Parts: sequence; C-alpha cells; structure tokens
Amino acid sequence: MFKYDLGNGADLRILEVRHAPIFFDFTVANRAYLGEWLGWANTIITVEDAQNFIKRGMMRLAEDGLPWVGIWQADQMVGGMLFFPVEWRIRATEIGYWLGQEAAGRGLMTRSVRAMLGYAFDAIQLNRVGLKAEVDNTRSRAIAERLGFTFEGIQRQGWINANGDHLVDMASYAMLASDWQAQK
Repeated sequence: MFKYDLGNGADLRILEVRHAPIFFDFTVANRAYLGEWLGWANTIITVEDAQNFIKRGMMRLAEDGLPWVGIWQADQMVGGMLFFPVEWRIRATEIGYWLGQEAAGRGLMTRSVRAMLGYAFDAIQLNRVGLKAEVDNTRSRAIAERLGFTFEGIQRQGWINANGDHLVDMASYAMLASDWQAQK
C-alpha cells in the first residue's frame, strides 16, 4: 500500500477498488458541496459508480504512471486528486482536486497538490501541469495561485457546469518544470 505522509496526521494514498465504499460514503456526505463544481459528485450514486471511477484512475496509473489519490486526515478520507491523460509528445497533463467541506481552509489541499506536483515533475519528468477551474471557483483558483501556477487566461464557455445544464468560463493555469525547479 502506497502512503505519502503530508504531516499533521494527513497522508495521500493511491485510490484502489477496495476504497470504493469509503469514497462513495465521502461523496454522499459531500455531494452538495462538491457537486457545485464537480459533475462526478452528482453522478456517483452507487458503490459500483465509485468503483468505476476508481478503476479509471487505476488505468491512468498503469498507462501514465500518475496515481489518483485519496487525501486522508486521521485515517478518514477528506478529499482526493487526479491526473488527466498525459500527452507524452509534450510531456503534459492536467491535475484536478477536491476536498470535503469540513477539511477545507486548513492548507491541506495546498500541501497535497504540492506533493503531487513533485511527483509529476521529479519522478515522471513531465514538463507541464495544467489546471482549470470555473472562473467563480475562487477557492480552487486560490490554490493554483498560492502554488505559483501561471494564469494563462479565460476559456470562454470552455466546460459544462457540474449540473450539465449550461456552459461555463474556465480559468486556465499552468506550471512548467522550470517554474517548479525555480521554486525549490
């Protein structure tokens, strides 16, 4: 079992199928909070849905070497992160993340994303990690800015909202390997 210690009783663990019931319970408990921004939070309605979500992450790990992880605090799942498929010709991916309402506002997500950026840049040797957030998702955008991502602009109507009923503008950020090295 993989664990990455974040300190203060928090760690990252690769999401495995055995975590599906826990991930499902986390999603149900945080559906209204997460579902404002994340479509999957509204569509995971069974443990089987949670298993299928995690299986996609396991495929990503097998194909790209980038894990989808759960964020744990005091042995309770409080959030997670995922990577989108790697574009190997340009050594680039995007990262996505989520945190339950009770764990928000304590710096846990900033520490978690920083750890996974280290893995993406140092272990996998990627050149670029992108990050997109709805323009109005100020908490997600603040994490990108706090970590030193460069704001690249607004993609007008670049995504569909979490409810799937209208298009939304997306703030686009990126960090390059050279940015990461300069921060170290």
